[in-house]
Amino acid sequence: MAPKEKENGRIQTESPPEITAITPNGDLVLVIHDEGRHQSFSYRVSSEQVKQASPYFVRLLDPSKFGEGRKIGETLKELRTTYPDIGDAPSNELPKVTIADIGRISKVNTIQNLVADFLKIIHGIEISTPVPPLPNLANLGVVADRFDALPHFSAYAQRKKVYTTIDARSKGKLASLTEERLRQKLLVGLLLDHSPWVATYSKRLIIGGSIQWESDAEVDEELAFWWDMPRGLEDEMLSRREFVLDTLQSVLSHFLEIYSSGERQCKLGYDSSTQCDSFQLGEMVRFFTRANVLRLQGTLSGSDGTDSYSGDIERLLESLRKCQSYQLDRNHAHCGLRTRLIPMLDQLEPYLVGGKI
Repeated sequence: MAPKEKENGRIQTESPPEITAITPNGDLVLVIHDEGRHQSFSYRVSSEQVKQASPYFVRLLDPSKFGEGRKIGETLKELRTTYPDIGDAPSNELPKVTIADIGRISKVNTIQNLVADFLKIIHGIEISTPVPPLPNLANLGVVADRFDALPHFSAYAQRKKVYTTIDARSKGKLASLTEERLRQKLLVGLLLDHSPWVATYSKRLIIGGSIQWESDAEVDEELAFWWDMPRGLEDEMLSRREFVLDTLQSVLSHFLEIYSSGERQCKLGYDSSTQCDSFQLGEMVRFFTRANVLRLQGTLSGSDGTDSYSGDIERLLESLRKCQSYQLDRNHAHCGLRTRLIPMLDQLEPYLVGGKI
């Protein structure tokens, strides 16, 4: 008599090792070992189904490439002499394949349900929560990427309207999303080829910055996959942020240079125009220093380079817009930084914040 198993992931009693029957007619047991948590879970699956969904399993189970494939074929041939219908074979007699890595998922208490949901999806079996919470969805994406099953998982996400459902859950909450949630959405969009999420959340990171880009950030290989975006996206986002900051820095440098060049900037033609320029330069330096976008530093001794601005660029633009209309006296009402800076920011801001970066 075959031992009791889990039907479609529902746990029933079985003497160890406990096996989740993803499909009761499966001909293969996958033993998934989580080295970090010292856990192992077994799942009865259909070798044909996993091969149809994943080129990884096509290669792994190919008898001409790996010993696992040959052993599986031999074991199944022998089993069919006793069980013409392989669905009648007890799970503990089926051939087993052990896999030790499911990808860089986030820290979870157990991988049991996560792997079960992934295997159900590639078998076309309904999971308990068709549209999982975002952290679960991101972890499923990591597992699908690990097993080269992204097209199948992407089709599932489209069919279940995953993106619109999750967007509806977080409607109006973009500004309050944590960096981890932004990165989870971005990774899902990248892996599953959902361009609206890639555009929206990569831009939010470029503008808002990342703790991963700070100079004192430590490299931690145990962090989840979304903390180091694949396909060159992490470096691309950082580069684009640097381009934005370089653009803003060039605007500030432009005003400092022209007001310190000696060339008259006050166009009123008064005897006090030279004094006006000196006054505006002093007020400009004071404003930039208070806004923390300028640091006065001597050049007589060497010093380490400063780190790039790590804060939110939208807040930086807001602080620059607070520049006052400083004037030497009542005759110089339209001189100074504000009358020149604000029009420049008006030109730049739609591209930096409102448009594509």
